[in-house]
Amino acid sequence: MEKNNYIVPVSILIAGLIIAGSVVYYAERSQTNSPKTPSNDAAPTTISADIKNINTDGEAYIGEKNAPVVMAYWFDFQCPFCKRFEENTLPALVEKYVKTGKLKIVFKDLQFLGSDSITAGLAKRAVWETAPKHYFEWQTAMFNKQDGENTGWGNKKDIINLIKTIPGLDAQKISTLMDEKKQEYQNKMNADETEIAKIDPRAGTPAFVIGKQYISGAQPIQVFVNVIEKELSK
Repeated sequence: MEKNNYIVPVSILIAGLIIAGSVVYYAERSQTNSPKTPSNDAAPTTISADIKNINTDGEAYIGEKNAPVVMAYWFDFQCPFCKRFEENTLPALVEKYVKTGKLKIVFKDLQFLGSDSITAGLAKRAVWETAPKHYFEWQTAMFNKQDGENTGWGNKKDIINLIKTIPGLDAQKISTLMDEKKQEYQNKMNADETEIAKIDPRAGTPAFVIGKQYISGAQPIQVFVNVIEKELSK
């Protein structure tokens, strides 16, 4: 009886050590093998980048085609920090710089959070191809609908139903393009992902390049203002 009372606590202690070691091992392994995560870093990075090396041909954008400053913006439709940027920062940038012809924002894909992200990325390409003047309205509506990652809203049926509520968008044509040009659109999304990975192998969303500044995470608006103003002063 005394022997059993001694053995049980030791067994529990050993089991606890094994579990703790496993948690540490898999946490480290996850950080190594899954670099892309929604990001809310505290400051701009010092990683080198150059907007001149970013492909903007055929990509969705808002602003003047030849605006003096270009910002490339990688995002995932399911990323909560992208939603934060879209709600808290992007509208102010649009008012201050896009509408005044100073800034062009190019929307790049880093759709990595699941099948709904990929589906949204396909829709993004089809919407831009068929109705570029209504693209930004649709993107805003998509982020307004965002829920948890892969938890409900966001499959093709949901997206097409949303498209039907936006005047100027042809839901049937967009749906058809999503199917017929799926591989072509996927290749372009892959190219966007490869592009940002060359700048930062651990890039998450949102991520930005303005001039030669690489910015990671949903930063406060002043971070973007400082970089944009610096570019405008050149």
